[in-house]
Amino acid sequence: MNKRIKKLIFLIIIILILFVPVLIFFSRPPVLFVTENSFIMLYGEDRFTRDIIISSIRLFRQVKAVVVSNDAGNDIISYAVTEISDNPYSVLFPLRYARSAEIYQERNSSVNVVLLEGRHQAGSSISPSRQNEFFIYRTDIESDFYRAGFAAVSYAEGNNGSIAVFIEPNINAVYGTQVRQAFLRGINEHMNPPQVNFYSYIFDFPDSIVLSCIVLVGAGWELLERRPGIPVILFSWADASMMPSDVVLIIDDSPLAQITQTIAFVSAGEKSGHIKSKFTILDKRNTSGNF
Repeated sequence: MNKRIKKLIFLIIIILILFVPVLIFFSRPPVLFVTENSFIMLYGEDRFTRDIIISSIRLFRQVKAVVVSNDAGNDIISYAVTEISDNPYSVLFPLRYARSAEIYQERNSSVNVVLLEGRHQAGSSISPSRQNEFFIYRTDIESDFYRAGFAAVSYAEGNNGSIAVFIEPNINAVYGTQVRQAFLRGINEHMNPPQVNFYSYIFDFPDSIVLSCIVLVGAGWELLERRPGIPVILFSWADASMMPSDVVLIIDDSPLAQITQTIAFVSAGEKSGHIKSKFTILDKRNTSGNF
């Protein structure tokens, strides 16, 4: 075999090594997730695009957003999904689009249809008789609050004061005892843990209290302006680049942050499960960086 033929064979092998994975990637059925324009604005367009690319790489299949208007009807949302792909591997619907998911599933029974339930109550649900037709995953609220409690003490170290936790009234009404106990378990992982006070409304908070850390779960936003310089842990989908400098940790349970774990559950055939939120550390002071 002469050198020219050897070089040609080598070149063909290199081309196959480079391009076959790409061909496989684009030939695999994509993962779709339904979202709205307001979510993209809150999440940040650059961050949105970056996280879709990262999720696609991790899953080794395309992840595509089905972007709908905030007031889109159920039939329109279902139709929008089919416009993106007529044979997706899985379609993820936030629970607030439960009726849209039902309509889509009726017309596409072979597709894995997922419902994602976050911390906030969505005001919509699947009929009990039809729940077995879907994959249903929920935010692991207990784990999130446990880890937040552990992190809060880490950020509070060196400061004299208590930790204030503001929990949005609806979340407090549904999960109040559960999340408070989980948070306190995280707090008590440390030696000599500080005092913790829980609130739902800013007017219940006395200005005279000395704070070492603030945790905001849909309430208490006013303290970001009133108590500058105190570390803040924020449960939010918002873009970290838009946060005040006092925000040291963001806890994100958005559908986009949960895609990788969601598809792992689907691939394993697990019809239900709990998904931990994504912890984004913005300030590593007084922490191990591992929550």
